[in-house]
Amino acid sequence: RIRFVPEVPVDEVATWYKALDIYVAPQRWEGFGLTPLEAMACGVPVAATRVGAFEELLVDGETGHLVETGSVEAMTDTLQRMLKDDDLAEMGRAARAHVEAHFKIEREAAEIAAVYDQLLSEEA
Repeated sequence: RIRFVPEVPVDEVATWYKALDIYVAPQRWEGFGLTPLEAMACGVPVAATRVGAFEELLVDGETGHLVETGSVEAMTDTLQRMLKDDDLAEMGRAARAHVEAHFKIEREAAEIAAVYDQLLSEEA
C-alpha cells in the first residue's frame, strides 16, 4: 500500500521513515537528494534511480538497489524482488551502518570547516 501524506514536521520525519519497509526514490534527475540518506539513517533500505549522488549514497544490493532512470518496469521489478526475496531487516541494518560509517554530521561539519580554514589562510 502507498499512502501520500502532507508535509510532516521536521521532528516527526524519522518516525515516518521508520514506518516504511522500503523508501523509493524514482527521480528522473536530482542535484544531490538527501531523502535516501535520511531513510537509510533510519534503517530503511532504498530503491533509487541512478541520478545525482544516489550512486554514491547507496551500496547496490547491500543498502538497497539502484535502477535505471526512467524505467518503470525496472523499478517495479526491483520493488517486487525486494519485497519477495531480500531480507529487508538486514538491508535496513546495513543501510543504517553505512550512513553511520560514511555520512556522520560531525565529519561533514569538520570538512566544511577545513574548507573555510584553507580559504582564510590563503587570504592572509
